[in-house]
Amino acid sequence: MKKQHVLRVIGWFLLFIMVIGIVLINGIGLYAGNWFYEEVDVAYVREHRGEDSKHQELLTEGKATKDWQDVELISKHGYKLKGTYIPNSQKSQKTLIFLHGFTKNRLYGLDYARMYLQEGYNLLLVDSKAHGDSGGSAVSWGIQEKDDVDSWVDWAQHKFPDGIIGVHGVSMGAATALMYAGFDETQHKVAFYVADSAYSQLEPLLKEKIIEQIKLPEDSFLPDVLLFYSNVVSYYKNRYTFHGSSPLTAITAVTTPILFIHGGADTLVPPKMSEDLYASVKGPKELHIFPQAIHACAVYQDRRQYTQIVQTFIEKYGK
Repeated sequence: MKKQHVLRVIGWFLLFIMVIGIVLINGIGLYAGNWFYEEVDVAYVREHRGEDSKHQELLTEGKATKDWQDVELISKHGYKLKGTYIPNSQKSQKTLIFLHGFTKNRLYGLDYARMYLQEGYNLLLVDSKAHGDSGGSAVSWGIQEKDDVDSWVDWAQHKFPDGIIGVHGVSMGAATALMYAGFDETQHKVAFYVADSAYSQLEPLLKEKIIEQIKLPEDSFLPDVLLFYSNVVSYYKNRYTFHGSSPLTAITAVTTPILFIHGGADTLVPPKMSEDLYASVKGPKELHIFPQAIHACAVYQDRRQYTQIVQTFIEKYGK
């Protein structure tokens, strides 16, 4: 009897230790996951959301002399959305919606404006969620942003009921555009997409960057553990996960024309990601690699060729 009592005590003690261990392991995991979530989705954007003076001066001048207009909407998720509408000097019902990259803002669309103005397009430059002047507490990597794109598309459709709409995205903006393309496949509100430097799947890209930054072996399980707990935190706080940001999954059935552009020297988002995206699309598509361009810099590396590629594409599909 005494022996059974001792065994029972030992059993309860071991169970207690096991429970404490599970709580500690998950506590540490959630702490690390929350740190990663805050760094990637919140803090980094806040630290880099300032506007550069060159683009700000252009915006101020355009609003004062060229009838550029600020536009504000309320997202379907409750935060404010800010944009700038740039009418073409010639009356037009064609509108290009520009989606900037991570930590940037709508003013970077000014670097792409001329190629579309020359083709008779109005421009709508928009600030993504948690960027620039738009609201939102954290980036969702296209998951909620694609709904915001839909709101901007509806705005353009309301302004020009018989008009043509195109979407040009860069980096995270390109991934958002592709995720919206999948969402829009049943309605075809948008006539074409330009996806510059898009990632195909966010979670594998983040895993690759964690391994590079911490200098871990490629087969290390630690990035998977960190991303698992970060996904738990992300879902708890904002109802999305890194795993859910997958343009590759979104575009498999898309039939709207897509132009893929990528820098061959891109070490942030490998050009193979655009190659994989291109291969997965069944509809009209083009892929152009700029061999010397780093991430999201093809337009700066060879503006003439970039402009020619985009204009040839939209002359074919944006009519």
